[in-house]
Amino acid sequence: MPLRTALYMPQAPARTGRFRVNLILTFRSGVTSMGELEEFLSENGLSGAKKISKGWSSDIFLAQDAKGRKCVLKVLHAKSNRRHMSQKETEFLRLANTIGVGPHWLKTDSSRNIVMMEFIDGVPFSEWIFGKISKTELKNFIDSLIEQARKLDEIGLDHGQLAGKGKNILVRGGMPVIIDFEKASRSRKVHNVKVLESFLFRSKDSGVVKRISELLGC
Repeated sequence: MPLRTALYMPQAPARTGRFRVNLILTFRSGVTSMGELEEFLSENGLSGAKKISKGWSSDIFLAQDAKGRKCVLKVLHAKSNRRHMSQKETEFLRLANTIGVGPHWLKTDSSRNIVMMEFIDGVPFSEWIFGKISKTELKNFIDSLIEQARKLDEIGLDHGQLAGKGKNILVRGGMPVIIDFEKASRSRKVHNVKVLESFLFRSKDSGVVKRISELLGC
C-alpha cells in the first residue's frame, strides 16, 4: 500500500532548537478497524485523533500522547493493494536506521498492521530549496544528503523514490531526513547516489537544478 511518509516532517530523537519531536503511526486500513485503531491509541497513551488530510492512498490523522507530543496517524484506504506495507516499512526502515538514516523505528503491531516511528517537524525539500538559504547551508545539506544515499548504496538498500519532486526528503534544522521506505528494495540494483546527483544537478529544465546552480554560482 502506498504509504507516503512524506507527511511534512521526520527523523531522529529530539535534539535542541525550535523543532519539535513527534511520532508517526502507519496504519493499513481495511484490515485495521476504527475499533482497533482506538485500542492502539489507548494502549499507547495516544488520544484526540483527528483527520487532517486525505491522500491518494491514505487518510491522515493528528493525535497526541499523554505529554502533549503530537503524532500523525496514516491510515491506508481499504482499496489499496499493498498488503505487506507494515512488514516492508519495518524491515527497510530498521535497516536504514542501522546506518543513521531515516526516522527512528519505534514499534510494529503486526496483528493490527501498525508501524510506529519517530516523526520530526520539518519542511519538504521542494519548499526549502526555494526559500531563503545561504550557499554554505545548501552545500552542507547536499553533502549530508549524498552521504546518506552513499550509505544506503553500501548496505544494498535502494530507496526507489528519492527524485521526483523531492517529497521523500524533508529538511530538519537545515539537514536532510530521508523518509518513506515502504517501496525500498534489497533485490534491485542500488542507485541512490546516482538518482540524487541527477535530481540535484543534471535534470534538464529542472527548477531545482536551476535553483541550486544559482545558489552555488555554477
